[in-house]
Amino acid sequence: MKITIRLVPFAALIGGGIWLWTVLFPSPEKIVLKKIAGLAAAANFDGGAGNITRAGKASSVVKQFADDAQIIIDLAGAGARTLSGREEIREAALGGFASLKTLNVQFIDPIAKVGADKQSAEVNCTAEVRVDDSKDFGVQELRFQLKKMDGEWFITRVETVKTLR
Repeated sequence: MKITIRLVPFAALIGGGIWLWTVLFPSPEKIVLKKIAGLAAAANFDGGAGNITRAGKASSVVKQFADDAQIIIDLAGAGARTLSGREEIREAALGGFASLKTLNVQFIDPIAKVGADKQSAEVNCTAEVRVDDSKDFGVQELRFQLKKMDGEWFITRVETVKTLR
């Protein structure tokens, strides 16, 4: 009985130490997934957002990307479009944010795979996008490629994934 009383606090201390370690030093996969979640959060705005707020949101989105990033979108019925570099991404974000009343972006079921070098990663997820208070939403599979530069993860490529129709 005495040994149990001594082991319980020791086990709690070990468990707390492991939890603290994972909070202070998250795995690369968790960091990459947090980056993708941050992108979605930065892209969301409601009808009450003014032009300055929208410009700030667009800037937050653009900061997630590397200088030479590419976004390759090929949507059924809308055609293909490629954005190359932060400036093109910035222009598209500013134009899109200015023309919409509301935007709600969610990345559902993201799966991160970090490369063996721990300097590159790929995230596959489903994007759910609601525009202008519509009850309908668009769904598209996406593949993100990220690269660690100067200790921080940046998105280097985003592309739509062709799914079975």
